[in-house]
Amino acid sequence: MQKASQVYILLDALDECAQRAELMEVLRTIAGWQLRNVHMIMTSRKERDIENSLEQIVDPRNSICLQSDVVDKDIQQYVRERLSSDNALNKWSKDTALQHEIETALMKGSKGMFRWAVCQLDTLGKCRNRAMLRKSLASLPPTLDKTYDRILCAIAEEDFDYAIRILQWLAFSDRPLSVEEVAEVIAIDGTRDPAFDRDEVLEDPSEALDICFSLISIRGAGDDSRKQVAVLAHYSVKEYLVSDRIQNGQAARYWMQDTACHSMISHACVSYLIQFQQAEPIKGDMLTSFKLAQYSARFWASHVRWSKVGKSEIGQVVMDLLSMENAAYLNWIRLYDPDRPWAEPYLKKSLRDIATPLYYTANLGLETVVEILLDKGADVNAQGG
Repeated sequence: MQKASQVYILLDALDECAQRAELMEVLRTIAGWQLRNVHMIMTSRKERDIENSLEQIVDPRNSICLQSDVVDKDIQQYVRERLSSDNALNKWSKDTALQHEIETALMKGSKGMFRWAVCQLDTLGKCRNRAMLRKSLASLPPTLDKTYDRILCAIAEEDFDYAIRILQWLAFSDRPLSVEEVAEVIAIDGTRDPAFDRDEVLEDPSEALDICFSLISIRGAGDDSRKQVAVLAHYSVKEYLVSDRIQNGQAARYWMQDTACHSMISHACVSYLIQFQQAEPIKGDMLTSFKLAQYSARFWASHVRWSKVGKSEIGQVVMDLLSMENAAYLNWIRLYDPDRPWAEPYLKKSLRDIATPLYYTANLGLETVVEILLDKGADVNAQGG
């Protein structure tokens, strides 16, 4: 950096960094160099630990609060656009006074929080008449936390299990899930056998939006405009779900702990794979019929690693999969070969084409599983693959 004439470093959303303390230390180190050619621009929500750290290195004259009239104007423009163009809201478009009432209430309550305004408009769109609308306007939640509490508590009781599965998977999946994969996610219940019930798969995958109203959204996949993926509607959704704050609210049962969620997902993936018991070559249309097969095959091991479980917590279903006597083991490697992670599924592999469970689990860094296999007498000198 000393050799460059000018260096500009842009850091957006410091508050979203998981290793916040380490990041603050790096920033203090850079500031300590006192290089006149180095310029840093940083954005963050107002959080006390970040403010305390930046006070040491940022001149108050160079700090700008974005929760200002500029942001309010953007929110106001967004509210007006939604009221006129959103199919769920434009039923009020003929009543100028009512539109003004909605706009005034939202601008007063938003306090510069764009996401808060989005959620309130989503909720107002469900109002069927003026009485419901005015009741909602009179009881707008004061904060984003309270907003998420209200949304979560409004989820129908019969949808609770589905909602928690969708939110857990979207919060902790290793890659974005297609809407078709999400439709199958809700049909996996690790407490039953078999875990996957095809009758529970959503007939219309987009109904996941209704189940997790305002908490998730559907967008196009970056590499394929025809493919749609489901994602959490905003980073603050996950932030709230994993925070201590949710445990003090009415939606406490939706609280998520990262290792527990990874453990649940790994168990679900393995349970999903266990159903493939045919030893004969798999037909290509299997991948079309079982949307979650490739994700489960590729990522179950990484979720086991993230779950950080000990020997006693590794489920029997994992050990059932890792048996060369189980055709599901062969089908796992057909779907995803850890030796060739870049390759497409090769559905005609036979047992003589693959290695032992000990080999693959060691390859994947599953130390605890390796220990269990060794305890069970796995042969470290076995040939195969």
